[in-house]
Amino acid sequence: MITERGLLDETEVGPKFANQARMAEVGLPVPRFFCLPAALFRAVTEPVRGAVESVLVGVNADDVLQVAKAADEIRDMFLELDLPGEIEQAVLAAFDDAFGPTATVSVRSSLLGAGGRGEDSGDDAMAGISDSFLYVRRDQVMDRVRRCWASAFNEQAILHRAVQGVGPRFHAVAVGVQEMVDGTRSFVVFTSNPRSGMRDAVVAAGLGIGEGVVQEKVPIDHYFVDRGTQEIRRSIVPKTERMQRDPSATALTPALTQVDAETARRPALSDEEVRAVCALGDRCERLFDHPQDVEGTITADGRIHVLQSRPIVFDHSRQRLWSNANITESFPGNTTALTYSFARQFYLEDFRSFYRLLGVGTDDLLRREDDLHHMIGLLNGRVYYALDAWYRLHRMSPLFPAWRSSWQRMMGMSPSVYDARRDVVGTGLGELTTAADAVRRLIVLRARHTRAAKDFLRWWGPTVRRHRDALATADAFTAVRLMRSLWSEVRARWGLTLINDFFLQTTTDLTSALFLRWLPNADGGLHSDLLCGDEENVSVTILLSTLRLAEQGRHNPAFTRDGAEESPAVVWERLRVGAYGTGFADDVQEHVQRFGDRGLQELKLEVPGPRQDPAQTVATLVSYGATELTAAEVGEREKATRRVAERRLEHYLRGQPVRLRALRALLDSQRKCVAFRENSRYARSELFGFAKDVFRLLGQELVDRGVLDSVDDVHHLQQDELFGYFDGTGITEDLRALAALRRTEYEHRSPELPMNFATHGPVRDSLPGSDSHDTDATVLSGLGSSGGVFRGVARIVLDPHEAVKVDDKTILVARETDPGWIFLMLAVGGIIVERGTMLSHTAITGRKFGIPTIVAVPHATTRIQDGDLLEMNGATGAVRIVERSRS
Repeated sequence: MITERGLLDETEVGPKFANQARMAEVGLPVPRFFCLPAALFRAVTEPVRGAVESVLVGVNADDVLQVAKAADEIRDMFLELDLPGEIEQAVLAAFDDAFGPTATVSVRSSLLGAGGRGEDSGDDAMAGISDSFLYVRRDQVMDRVRRCWASAFNEQAILHRAVQGVGPRFHAVAVGVQEMVDGTRSFVVFTSNPRSGMRDAVVAAGLGIGEGVVQEKVPIDHYFVDRGTQEIRRSIVPKTERMQRDPSATALTPALTQVDAETARRPALSDEEVRAVCALGDRCERLFDHPQDVEGTITADGRIHVLQSRPIVFDHSRQRLWSNANITESFPGNTTALTYSFARQFYLEDFRSFYRLLGVGTDDLLRREDDLHHMIGLLNGRVYYALDAWYRLHRMSPLFPAWRSSWQRMMGMSPSVYDARRDVVGTGLGELTTAADAVRRLIVLRARHTRAAKDFLRWWGPTVRRHRDALATADAFTAVRLMRSLWSEVRARWGLTLINDFFLQTTTDLTSALFLRWLPNADGGLHSDLLCGDEENVSVTILLSTLRLAEQGRHNPAFTRDGAEESPAVVWERLRVGAYGTGFADDVQEHVQRFGDRGLQELKLEVPGPRQDPAQTVATLVSYGATELTAAEVGEREKATRRVAERRLEHYLRGQPVRLRALRALLDSQRKCVAFRENSRYARSELFGFAKDVFRLLGQELVDRGVLDSVDDVHHLQQDELFGYFDGTGITEDLRALAALRRTEYEHRSPELPMNFATHGPVRDSLPGSDSHDTDATVLSGLGSSGGVFRGVARIVLDPHEAVKVDDKTILVARETDPGWIFLMLAVGGIIVERGTMLSHTAITGRKFGIPTIVAVPHATTRIQDGDLLEMNGATGAVRIVERSRS
């Protein structure tokens, strides 16, 4: 028998029991157990091996009767095996030593695959295939061991291997004998959502022992825990039954018993317990370095016991992580095709330049070219970061593990959409050398950064002015060439703005950490107050310029009167011709010329800025003029804030000159980075502002040619479609029809999606909350478990043994399923069941084989009629009865 540290040998006990041993070793509350190893199985079953393999070779996996017959024949071979007396004595001695002769135990099997891998492993979890037995007495142990061995060749195991393309080999089985924990409530916690891969935890819980929850025999509550807010969303059902030891039976067997009404109404877990089991799940995830699904039970005394932990089987190559937590500031609300296509190129050029500065080689960049082109997406009309692409791109830097947390904070990301992979700096010689080279490059970049930032601004101002001046006399063909020319300038230099963001975030993190350590009693606003003053940036310059103009307007009676009575457009025309004085007009027009790209939604090409619509500046001046705010007051307020903050800093660090100098140096570095960030962001606004003028010129040309009906139609075409019309690289000639289609889509967008979510597989099939949820009786709702939208004919199946005709146009509707339903499940196009969780066999099978699946749909078998035409969304859990059956 294998006990203690021997249980860590995965090749002998299988991943299931090795995982339990690892958890017990680090102090997790795992019930005591010992194992009968795979070597013992092979030795004892050698006499029947040839006969078993002979039966398996002759099995046609498509013939359900033949599979069942083969499984029965093999089971009989194992049950008739003669075991040497010393083996039985050793098992019972281990039983007595571990639990005492009067104890009851669970006896579980773990099927091993090739190389010792198998059940509950990351590469082939195949959970629930082999058999388990509960409430086993000492005198029953050897019979249950034989049955566990035989379960390596039960119907489900044979089918699983056939589906996986594994031949009829003689697979080994390890058997675990474990203390039986008689839980009053049980749970399964997923450390990430098993359908979408989001990092939010999902907990399923019911009454009684764990078998009732895992096998979906009892009603189950669900709890969804947001990683960012820790908010718990509950789906509580009446728990009318629990699974427990049958009090009426002479044999110790699990049975379903009724629950009183008051208990049935209560949640299975309190919020405190939900958080406790999530914390336990997170410990398991850290231990195994992979998202886990963890089974456990809670005894009457409130203690939590861990029964099993297995990796969540999830294909991350099909996952996309989405967030607009940060980007919505730049592109709020619905966004047109033109803005989206232009923004995509901006991110491509910006980040390609950034990675080159970090030292990423050309070959690596070429391998990630697809990700560079797909850093953002347009979903239901709104722009989202495609974060999975960002993670893959950032991992080109060997130092990403060190700055990953800073980047996630800078992006404003919720932990819900963190990539599940754990990033660590490699410890091999080659990896350390590469990391050292990257560190040296960053040191050089940091030493040169202040000068590089000044050079960037000295380059950008003349560059954009030169292009803008050329545009003033350009035709459409030349305008296209000018825009392409400016893009070529941008791709050569713009990555410096991201290097600045990197230095800003890392410096901010270090400064914040030192504030917490050195100034624990300081108020939270001190750090931000110390960033005021010194480094004036373009945003401040624009504000002060606007306030000075507003002050002039405030003292100009005619401007004040007209501003209150006339539209901004009328006032602008009067101002332009000198109605309020030529000096005032010159100052305002100079302001528009210098700062006309600063406005509301300034990066949205469909929204004109003050440069395109100078009346906006008039409206701003009138608004500020109605207040008593002055430029001098604003400037002095910032300086006063800084002076007070400096005195407070000196007070906190009195007698600590080294710390004071260190913090001041870091704060000075932050201020410089903040200033350049604001300046470069306005440079970005000028780039987008130049594009607005280019595309308006192209739009007017297309209207003059009769290709478009309105200049504004250009906003519903992509950049390359517009450029292609003039330079011969386009595909579609009928731009009017294309613009009309896009305009309709833009004006009739679907409801806004959540700020953070994940999709799996085809994105449009797994968008969250994209379906309407009518209260009509033809609409049902459950837990989306395997994504995909499917329309098919309902087939109600209450007994899988009955002859049922199904095909790939059928949606299987059942109360619940178990591994025995696999024939039916593989034959249909969609699956809907009344019970189940995202860990259930139904859900796992659906995900594994790409079948749209929804579990936990109340009353599905009664509200849906046989033959109904259904439409189901395996991502959202929505089921709609499209048409009732006429039969």
